[in-house]
Order: sequence, then structure tokens, then C-alpha cells
Amino acid sequence: MKKILLCIMTLLLLAGTASAQKGLHSYPVFRGKVVPTRHMVVTEVRGGNMATYKLDYYRGVTFQTDVATAGLVAGMVQADAAEALSAETETADDLLTYALVELAPMGKIHRYLCYQVKPAGPAKVVTLLYLEGSATLKDLQSMFEKQ
Repeated sequence: MKKILLCIMTLLLLAGTASAQKGLHSYPVFRGKVVPTRHMVVTEVRGGNMATYKLDYYRGVTFQTDVATAGLVAGMVQADAAEALSAETETADDLLTYALVELAPMGKIHRYLCYQVKPAGPAKVVTLLYLEGSATLKDLQSMFEKQ
């Protein structure tokens, strides 16, 4: 009975975390709707391993893509930034290259979107992170360095 209850609680937590990203313009990127997930490196971490960083949940996707798709993702991130509490962004050649976005909190949980794009020859390497926890924007600025 305990195992069944634990499984149900885990599923509810997973559903709650996934729905936290649902309201974002960049949500399709995390779901593999812009670039198929088989072409991405997807990292998802939750729980005690992240206490050092004051985070409870981390979901990151990294993928190599063409300039047009990188521009599409950048537009989604910019739309999220436009609705955010605060956003720090940088552009190069009319393409968003860096963003640290403080989203509206969910209760006492702070939420952030981090974005970076780097050149890889004619292609671009895009990294997009969704973070939740008690970390402040200042904490994240020291962790997520511009390169």
C-alpha cells in the first residue's frame, strides 16, 4: 500500500512540475515540438541534489540547430521575457544570445528561464533551462555565466 501511495504522489509531483512550464511561450521547446527530443540533450533534476543551489527543479534542453530555428526559439524566450517580472537579455546580429528571465512565482516558489545560444560553425547550439526553487535572481546570475 505504501508503494502505491508513493507512486501516486510521485506522479502528482511530476504532473505539477510539467504543468508549471505549460503557460510559457517556450513550452513547445521543452516538449520537443520545435526540435525533436531525439536531437536534444534533455536534463531533468529534482530534489535534494540541488539544495546547494537553492533549487528544487531543473529542466534543461540543449540542441544544435539552424539559424532560423534558433530565431524561433529566441522569439519564444523573448515573449516569455516580455511577460516576466524581470529579464536580462543580450543580442548579437539581431539574434537573442542570452537571457535570464525571472518568471512570476508560484506561491513561494521562484521560477526562472535561462537561455543561451552559441555559434557552432553555420549552426547554433541552443541551451534553454527552466528552474524552480528558493534561489534569487542574484544567486542565478552567479551560476549562469554569460559566455
